[in-house]
Amino acid sequence: MGLSAAAGELLKDAAILLELGFSIEQVQNGFNQRHHGGEEKGTKPFHPEVLREELARIDMASLRAFRRACIRTLFERKLVKGRVYAIDGSGIHDQYRLVGLMNVHDEQPLWLNWRLLSGKASEKGKEAVVVREMVEEVLEAGGPDCIEWMLMDALYADGPLLAWLEYKCGIHALVRLPEDRLLYEDLAGLVRAELIDQQTFTDVRYLSGRKQIRDIAIAAVGELSSWPSFVKAAGGYGVQNATLWAALIHGVDREDDRKTETWALASTSPFPDGKTGYQRWRARWRIENNGFRELKEGWQLERASWSRTSPTVVAARVAFTLIAFNVAQLMKTSKGRQFADRGIRRLRRELAAVYGLAPIVVFAKDVFAVFHIEEIMQLVGLPPQHSLRRQNATGPPLLS
Repeated sequence: MGLSAAAGELLKDAAILLELGFSIEQVQNGFNQRHHGGEEKGTKPFHPEVLREELARIDMASLRAFRRACIRTLFERKLVKGRVYAIDGSGIHDQYRLVGLMNVHDEQPLWLNWRLLSGKASEKGKEAVVVREMVEEVLEAGGPDCIEWMLMDALYADGPLLAWLEYKCGIHALVRLPEDRLLYEDLAGLVRAELIDQQTFTDVRYLSGRKQIRDIAIAAVGELSSWPSFVKAAGGYGVQNATLWAALIHGVDREDDRKTETWALASTSPFPDGKTGYQRWRARWRIENNGFRELKEGWQLERASWSRTSPTVVAARVAFTLIAFNVAQLMKTSKGRQFADRGIRRLRRELAAVYGLAPIVVFAKDVFAVFHIEEIMQLVGLPPQHSLRRQNATGPPLLS
């Protein structure tokens, strides 16, 4: 949850500390002498300030390269299922906003990209550049056809962004339509005038763990053009008279008919009927339920102490948390368990061939090395009469 718990788990391992550059003396006796009531004491390496300082040293360009490498690996190992994605943002306290791009497959939702913005930055207007960068990175890693649908909340109802996705990237966009848009007014007017047939069906959803049954009435129509910025941007890609599919949705709670909700969707690609478009939109809820809510409640992302924390530390913690989230999702699948089992078995065989089943780790001042037990016996003058080691199975040189 916090840096103290993370430091206690990560920095109590001597091998990790030596890899970070600490000496054996520091591992055993502490370092960074500080005064406590007149008595000088050394701070042990697993002190949370050590982890904070190590995270602060991370180069942001290196962290970005690490993120791109992790995204690329998911595609290379064919671990990304489906081509439906959702993008959304969520505040982290009052200092940051996390914008995430998630593959919303029902079996294993995965974070495929993210950005950490300062303050309450909006993704509208100039911040649409952030969304474009994230999409371009995923397309570069997974290929031009790895994304078919992009599902977005009303915050991303940006005409030029929708046109760029559809006509530049070949990605269909489905977005919640804000009520103050001309397209919404035209759609509502067509419904009031009964110029569009309505489709009715029953919908079941869960709110805060509570099952809610609703009666849905949806009216859908295609070839609407009352979104000037979208039409103009589409013209820049050589598409004249671009149109949108839109649907007006009215939901009533079956247990309490006073609980009603009316909203609208717009899509750059038409659906055969309103229900099909609504079912496609339902997948977007996974970025809220399986994504941000899981990060905050399950991974305690928002409960971490952000005071006195530099932006570099926050960015690193967010990146490592999202990558760990993906690893956990993959480990739930049969393919993920096969990867882990196969990797552990292979590693065990390789290490056993070199070091045997009972390797010896020797520390001397600021260096350490790993030996096979027979090597130790030879060094102390008691070589075994019969060796059980494989030929040419020797360990690495002494590490400093």
